[in-house]
Amino acid sequence: IFMEFVPGGSISNIIHRFGPLTEIVLCKYTKQILQGVAYLHDNCVVHRDIKGNNVMLMPNGIVKLIDFGCARRLAWVSLSGTQSEMLKSVHGTPYWMAPEVINESGYGRKSDIWSIGCTVFEMATGKPPLASMDRIAAMFYIGAHRGLMPSLPDRFSVAAVDFVRACLTRYVEF
Repeated sequence: IFMEFVPGGSISNIIHRFGPLTEIVLCKYTKQILQGVAYLHDNCVVHRDIKGNNVMLMPNGIVKLIDFGCARRLAWVSLSGTQSEMLKSVHGTPYWMAPEVINESGYGRKSDIWSIGCTVFEMATGKPPLASMDRIAAMFYIGAHRGLMPSLPDRFSVAAVDFVRACLTRYVEF
């Protein structure tokens, strides 16, 4: 097995060392994450564990998705995201898990989008959404469809807030 050396470390490590990212930097990294996930989805692959620890930063500002241990190929693809293309296993990290994953109703492209929203929130605030809760409590909160997910702090633009809100909307098809 050959692995590329990524000297910048993970986004999560950067946040722990230097604090939350500015909106300009956050947007640059988010764009690259979206490009990588779009490539995966275009090739019928879902990552299933997108989070700051699995986004690495090169010294030149390029980000790379890593840890494809949970990734799976979708057997059948439709633009509607119907049940027939959903994977029925629970994988991922609790704070970044989509409601449909927690409820075992299936894992598809939208679940990766939810995790991207959580990762953007993590880059913006230094922690994933619901980090103040215990992991199990956060899973129940997300899975029970009770209440809204937290939004970005006021210092972020309306576009950034709306982007995260759209990613963290339950059961919207993309």
